[in-house]
Amino acid sequence: MKPRLVPAFFLAVFVAVPAAWAVIPSAKKISNELARTNRSAHRSEPLIFDVTLRIGDSEPLATGVLATHPTGLARLELISNRGFSERHLLQGSAYAASRDGRPLLDPRPFLPPLFLLQASSGAALRAALASFGISAGEVTLGLADDRDCYVLGGRVPSAEAGEERRLPSLWIDVETFQVVRIDGRDGVRFRFGPAHAFDRINVPAWIVIEAPGQTAARLDVVAVAPANAPAAAFGQDWLTPER
Repeated sequence: MKPRLVPAFFLAVFVAVPAAWAVIPSAKKISNELARTNRSAHRSEPLIFDVTLRIGDSEPLATGVLATHPTGLARLELISNRGFSERHLLQGSAYAASRDGRPLLDPRPFLPPLFLLQASSGAALRAALASFGISAGEVTLGLADDRDCYVLGGRVPSAEAGEERRLPSLWIDVETFQVVRIDGRDGVRFRFGPAHAFDRINVPAWIVIEAPGQTAARLDVVAVAPANAPAAAFGQDWLTPER
């Protein structure tokens, strides 16, 4: 290397290092930006969804109504084409379900935690993530469904473990700040389709649910509207109504 080039070389190195550090924003900044996206998408209030359910490559097997509350509550009622009904309830990280009013001991996780897409502040989002076992202060980069993502909660790269080990994590598109994926601590993965506008409310057009040892299920969103759904409407008694 010629002596006259040495200063320029070292200048380039010292300029490049801070730029590399700045590629990934802080976890706090990312969660704040996701909360801003939730607010601008008009989904930070109680919402009600009309959905259809598929399993694998099947035709729709059930229709359903899903209500979700930004405080960490959600419920889903499915009416099967075969005549029975199922109710699924999510209270934070606690999941329960019933079929025709009788409790299910090992229900399939058809109900996604959509309230993580409703948090209106970064602080509320970080608290909700912590309740799901997601380390809200840890962030890295990842690729999900061909979309570059910030990963709140971290990840174990495939090269380290052969097959990627799923850590509890929230995957956020680096450009749109829309949620792409949620990995739960129970191994269940929720994959979210691109945002679709229902009037002024922007929500994922579909949600795929991948549970260990089960064929993937898919909820297709048919309609969305604001809901008159107070927190009291998400109680355990909703699962087993009097018949």
